[in-house]
Amino acid sequence: MVSITVPENYGAVIAVALGGIPLLSWVQGNIVTSLRKPAKIRYPQYYATPAECKENPAAYKFNCAQRAHGNLLENMPQTILYMLIAGLKWPNATAALGTAWIVFRALYAHGYVTAAKPNGVGRFHGAPFWLVQGALWGMAVFGVGWELIKF
Repeated sequence: MVSITVPENYGAVIAVALGGIPLLSWVQGNIVTSLRKPAKIRYPQYYATPAECKENPAAYKFNCAQRAHGNLLENMPQTILYMLIAGLKWPNATAALGTAWIVFRALYAHGYVTAAKPNGVGRFHGAPFWLVQGALWGMAVFGVGWELIKF
């Protein structure tokens, strides 16, 4: 039987991982929804075509918002898992890194959607989220994961 002791400050980890990150996803989803009508992209079409983007700049902006949100959805599950595991040993550091991840992800989305740079290059304003995500992975795997494996 495995026994897991939850540290006293673990509530902050839960608040960021299961509160802040899903809230960011909800906000980004609402941004995508608000840009759909001006882009004239009907459901269930996921993206505007290149022709639609040429004809309507709002369609390009919609695509950028949709891609930023899609990238968030691709990275959310593992980041939440890393946080929930790493927080068992380092709750304060994990909550701080999780908060930084949210800030960088918001900058990523903002830069992607609002930057006038071609090909979504504005997203690189939030690129440090990769470093934060890597740190959380390392904390989860090497800090806690190896302790749970007893050979």
